Amino acid sequence: MQDLSDVNKNAAQFAQIGTETKSVCYLCGKEGELFYRNLVDHLFGSPGDWSFRRCSDPKCGLVWLDPRPTLSEIGKAYQKYYTHGQSSDAQQTRSACVVRAILHTLSIMMLGLRAERRRYKRMYLDEVPPGRLLEVGCGNGKRLARLQALGWEVTGQEIDPIASEYVRKTRGIDVHTGPLETMKATEKYDVVIMSHVIEHVHDPVALLTVCNRALKKNGLLVLLTPNAASYGHRKFGATWRGLEPPRHLHLFTCETLVQISQQAGFSHQRCWTTPVGADGIGQNSLSSEQVTMKDGHRLVTIRDILRGFRFQIAASWVFRRDKNSGEECVLMVTK
Repeated sequence: MQDLSDVNKNAAQFAQIGTETKSVCYLCGKEGELFYRNLVDHLFGSPGDWSFRRCSDPKCGLVWLDPRPTLSEIGKAYQKYYTHGQSSDAQQTRSACVVRAILHTLSIMMLGLRAERRRYKRMYLDEVPPGRLLEVGCGNGKRLARLQALGWEVTGQEIDPIASEYVRKTRGIDVHTGPLETMKATEKYDVVIMSHVIEHVHDPVALLTVCNRALKKNGLLVLLTPNAASYGHRKFGATWRGLEPPRHLHLFTCETLVQISQQAGFSHQRCWTTPVGADGIGQNSLSSEQVTMKDGHRLVTIRDILRGFRFQIAASWVFRRDKNSGEECVLMVTK
């Protein structure tokens, strides 16, 4: 019989995430300054204490995790990550659901966000004629289904086999399971989209280069990612939802997104920020002590919903004065 101490030792070894050091900037090669230290994963409970660096060149400003999980170990950071068949890791009380629906509608009316939210949900493709579209990291397929209903011929890519199967079975949409480069798609798509994917990858330029290859001539890439220069980051600091160690490896601004898209061979770059999802950022920018748990899941309370509503109002007012303060960057580039 195996000794209990050996079992505990093996479990502890498995729990640890192997890391690699990245002290210099991915974009410009300058040394990084320590930005945050001793952060923990209070969202999904991955082991370890984590630190972020920020490029010492103010003209660059890239933020990155250092040390970061290696490519072979990064999967451990997703062991307790919510399944892609779900839209959230959290549970809500019935009363919280009602309050959230009311405040969500109220915030749209008060702040004039209806048109922006519609464009956001459509990945800012309102004025683009429907064609062949690929979503990188399609998750539960909700966005693909929405775009399909608008006339797009859609395909998904997802590394999670459970998520891929969920999309195929529940939505009837074709999904490639595995890394994007294994699709071997060349000049096949009119549009490639990705939402909150680029911050998770070790080599963002390599990912965008594969996207470039998959696009037809004059094809369009649209992506969303947390904005490292956002009002929420300034307000919440180390508890800002956009940090999410150890899964978020790079955090971008519009300037750094344009740089990586240029390195990947794209032209006609447009990049802007949006405050439309600020309520979720305000609701989820919490310290470990502020998180309420139930049955292993985070429980969203009415207090959390109200916090998000207040932050949506504040962030929207700041955005009127500072167009770079939105919680997410939107990058739109042409091949």
